[in-house]
Amino acid sequence: METKNYVAKLNEFAQKRGFAVKYEDVAAVWPAITFSIRAVVNGTVFPDGVGLNKKEAKQNAAKNAYMGLQEESSHEVVEEVKDVSTAEVQPINTTNFVSWLNEHGQKHKLRIKHVETTKIVSLIATQCCRFIVGDVEYPEAHGKTRKEAKEAAAKMAYNEICGSKTTESGDHLCSPTSRQKKEDVGQKTSEICNLKMETCSVNEPNFTALLHNYIQKKRYSHTYIEVKRSGPAHNYWFVYKLQINNIEYPEGEGKTVKEAKQNAAKLALSALQEKSAVNSGLSAEDSSPKQSPPTSSHLPRDSGCAKSSPSAPTTDSVVFTNSSIQPKHQVQSPDVKPKIRIAANFPKFPINNNKVVETVKEQNQKPPVQSKTSRFTTDYDSIERLGKGGFGRVFKAKQKLLNRYFAIKIVQCKEKALREVEALSDLFHVNIVRYYTCWIEDTEYESEISTDSVSSSQSSTDSSLKYLYIQMELCNTRTLKVWIDEKNVQNVKKSLQDSKRREESMKIALQVVSGVEYIHGNMLIHRDLKPANILFDLHENVKLGDFGLVTVDNDDKENLVERTAYKGTRSYMAPEQRGRATYDRKVDIFALGLIHFELLWNLSTGHERAKLWEDARSQNFPVKFCNHFYQESQIIKSMLCLKPEERPEASKLKKDLEECQRTLAIPTDASCKNKTY
Repeated sequence: METKNYVAKLNEFAQKRGFAVKYEDVAAVWPAITFSIRAVVNGTVFPDGVGLNKKEAKQNAAKNAYMGLQEESSHEVVEEVKDVSTAEVQPINTTNFVSWLNEHGQKHKLRIKHVETTKIVSLIATQCCRFIVGDVEYPEAHGKTRKEAKEAAAKMAYNEICGSKTTESGDHLCSPTSRQKKEDVGQKTSEICNLKMETCSVNEPNFTALLHNYIQKKRYSHTYIEVKRSGPAHNYWFVYKLQINNIEYPEGEGKTVKEAKQNAAKLALSALQEKSAVNSGLSAEDSSPKQSPPTSSHLPRDSGCAKSSPSAPTTDSVVFTNSSIQPKHQVQSPDVKPKIRIAANFPKFPINNNKVVETVKEQNQKPPVQSKTSRFTTDYDSIERLGKGGFGRVFKAKQKLLNRYFAIKIVQCKEKALREVEALSDLFHVNIVRYYTCWIEDTEYESEISTDSVSSSQSSTDSSLKYLYIQMELCNTRTLKVWIDEKNVQNVKKSLQDSKRREESMKIALQVVSGVEYIHGNMLIHRDLKPANILFDLHENVKLGDFGLVTVDNDDKENLVERTAYKGTRSYMAPEQRGRATYDRKVDIFALGLIHFELLWNLSTGHERAKLWEDARSQNFPVKFCNHFYQESQIIKSMLCLKPEERPEASKLKKDLEECQRTLAIPTDASCKNKTY
C-alpha cells in the first residue's frame, strides 16, 4: 500500500497560504525507543505524532496537522459555495454597487471613503472592507480578495441606504424594473433559505451571524480563540471561546470548528442579550415617573430593606437537599420586564450602613403598596425547592420567556443580601456562580411543601420586611463538601490515598484558585471560602458561591474598619481574621490551604479530626501525608504561613499548582523511586 508523504503535503499547503511550519521534539520514551514530534503551523500547535524513529514521528505529526487544516479549510469552502449560490440571485451585478455608491456621493455631495483591513480567521487570511458615507459608517464585509471585499461592502452600504429611505424616495431612487427584480430576488432568496433550513437543525438560527450583526451595531471588537482540540486526527473535538472587548465568554464545543464557534457565539450572544436586558431595565426605571402608581406587576414596586442585625460568626450558606435532571442550555433573549429594580442600582462598595438605614426610613414613610401579583410566579413555572439555610431558600424554576432553568435565591432584603448581589453583578468568570438579575417583592414565595412557618408569619405581620429574589446560574446540587465526604467514605484507610483522588483534587484546586485570582484582581476579598460554598455546575466545573461576606480590598477608612470584623467560618479563618486584626486578601489564601489539605487527606470525625485540623493550621501535617504528597504539602505550607505577607498571591499559587500538575503527570525516575502512588 502506497503511503502518502504528509510532510510534503503540509509544506505545499502552507506555502500556498503563506503559513510558517516548524516541528518540535516532544519526548523520547525509553527503553521502547519511541519518539514524539509535533507540528506548529502559524503558532497553532497540533497533536503529537508518535513513531519508532524520528522520521516516522515527523510524518505522523505532519499528517495530524494537515488533516486538521484540511478540515478547517473545508468549512471555509462550504461557506464560499453558499455565498456563490446566493450571489446568483442578486438583482444587480456586484461590480455595479461601487459605482452606484460613488454616484450617490456625487449626487448628494457626500464624501465616500472605504477602509480596508486583513484578519486571520481559522488560520486563513481574510480581506475586510467597510464604507464611510459622509458621517455614517456601514457594516464591514469580507472576501477572499480586496476587490471582492470592497464590492461586498459597497453592496451592504447600498442595502442600508435603500432600506432606510421611505417608499417615495425608494421609487425615485429605483426604477420599476429594479423593483420587479427585487421582488423576484426576494422570492428566490426565500426558496434558497427554505432549502438551507432543511439541512440545518429545526429552529436553530445562525448564532455566528447574529452575533456578528450585534457586534457591528455596537462597534465591538471580537476574536474567536481556540481553547483546545482533542481526540484522534480523523475525529477531532474542538473547543472555542469568544473574546469581546477583552472580555472572555463561555466555551463552545463541537465536532467541527464551525460547530464549536457556533456554540461559542450562542453562549456569548446569550450573555450579551442578558446584559442588554439589565441596561434597558435601568434606563426604563430611571425614566419612569415616580408619582405614577403601579397598575400591574410590570410596573416598579415600592421596595425597602430592613436593617440587618449584628451577625454572629456562623455560616449562612444554603445546603442543597435533592437533585434533579437538568435541561440543556437554550437560547436566551433579553428580559422584557424593564421596570424592575435590579442590582445595578445598588451603591458601589463599600455599602454604607447609614445610607441603607436612611433609605429604609424614607421608603417606610410611604404607604406600603402590596403587589397584586408576584413576578416570580408570573414569569416562572416548574418551580421546585432545591435547598434552604439560615440565609434563605433556593428554588429551581423555568423562565417562561427564555424556556430555560435558573436558580432563584430568596432572602430577606438585608445588608448581606445586597452585598452579595453587588459583588456578583460585577463578576463574570467561568469559576464563579453566574448572576443574572434580581428584584424585590413584599412577600416571600410559599411552596406547597414549605414548612417554613417562621418566614411566612414574618412576611404577613411585618409590612416593612422585603424579600430579595436573585436569579442565578443553576448548579449541581453537590457541593465540594459532599464530594469530600464521598471520597472519605470510599477511601477509609488514610495511608492508601488513591491516585485518582489526587488527580481530581489537583484539578479542583486549580479551578478554585483561578476563581480566587479573578476575585482578588477585582480588589475584592471573599472571606468565607470553604467546601460548602464551592459548587459544581452541570458540566462538573467548579463554581465559587456565597458572596454574602465579600468586601473591598483597599485602604479607605471605612474598609479598614470592615476588614477587622469577625466574619466568616471560624475553622477556615486565618489567624489575623480570628484575632480581629486588620486583614487583606491573604485570608482567602489561608482558607485555600486548608481546603487543599482536606481535598487530599481523609479526615476522620470527632476529637481526632479537631486535633489534626489544628495541627494543619499550624503547618504540622501527618508524616504519611508529607510522604505521599510531598509537592502538594510544600505548596500548602506556604499558604498556611502565620504572617500574611509570606503567603503567595493567587496568581503565583496558580502557577505553582500548574507546575505541580505537570510534574505529577510525567514522574521522573527519581520521583518514582522516592514516592508511592
